[in-house]
Amino acid sequence: MASPYIITPLVIQIIFLMTGSTGNIFILTVHFLDWMKTRKLSTVDLIVNCIVIINLFLQGTIAFNQICALLFLEIYIQVQVVNSLLVILTSLALSSLWCSTCLCFYYFVKIVSFKWAWFHKIKAKLPVMVPWLLVFSCTISWAFGLAAYWDINIDNPLLTANATRNASYVHLHYKSRCDCIFQIYMLVASIPFSIIFITAGAIIFSLCNHMQKIKKNNEGSKNSKLSSHLKATKTVTSLLIAYFIFYGMINILYSESKDGQALTFIFCVLMASAFPTENAIILINGNRKLLMMVKHILCIKQTSINAEVTVTTY
Repeated sequence: MASPYIITPLVIQIIFLMTGSTGNIFILTVHFLDWMKTRKLSTVDLIVNCIVIINLFLQGTIAFNQICALLFLEIYIQVQVVNSLLVILTSLALSSLWCSTCLCFYYFVKIVSFKWAWFHKIKAKLPVMVPWLLVFSCTISWAFGLAAYWDINIDNPLLTANATRNASYVHLHYKSRCDCIFQIYMLVASIPFSIIFITAGAIIFSLCNHMQKIKKNNEGSKNSKLSSHLKATKTVTSLLIAYFIFYGMINILYSESKDGQALTFIFCVLMASAFPTENAIILINGNRKLLMMVKHILCIKQTSINAEVTVTTY
């Protein structure tokens, strides 16, 4: 019988999976129904849908990985299975980060104002650029992720097939043939996060400047435009914090791949598996249409949300 040491994280991950899947499927459903009415999909909805689909698979794969480690250990510790799961998890995690970069870049171009001519050209061509940016994001993520299948070996597994029945937890040590694959993954993850940090920081700075101008021109803090900018700032800040935690957990997992402790590994996996749930909640709360639909489903009385412009409406 498995100990609470492994059961508790598994239960937590199942809770994350259920809540995250509900939120992400809700976003896809609302966007699909909207597309059925208009036969059009906005650029921001395209980016959000791509992130949502990736996060659904990411969260499902993390839960599947933990279930296999608990219930099907004899199969799980095989090199082909471990490498395949590592490839899928790495590719999906990197895809989520890179596609999130597209979202922050989109907000950056739409919200931040520059007088440069080339910047206005980018803004005009953004609807054409975004699909290609998403394709590039997924391609580069899977290209680097697939390299792990041929490069990674299990270095002295802690469990053997004969010992799995009495085991409470399996913590495998990974060894890279080139001795650099995890450093490469950390670099590939650092590039999109750096872009996210810069663009999100610029967005927050720009929105704060707008709020200062609004306060000077309109006295009182109840101005609707000021409220909408404050909402947008909170949404972007929340996304930045969520990306920072997710990026940090990925880097710790990669750096702890050889000598990491089991508790550290479990904690980082749990924090990473919470990201799709957190991301869905932030996206719903930051989108007027999605938030109105949630309030309608929950029979919550609508307030001034109908006049509010949130960050995802830019």
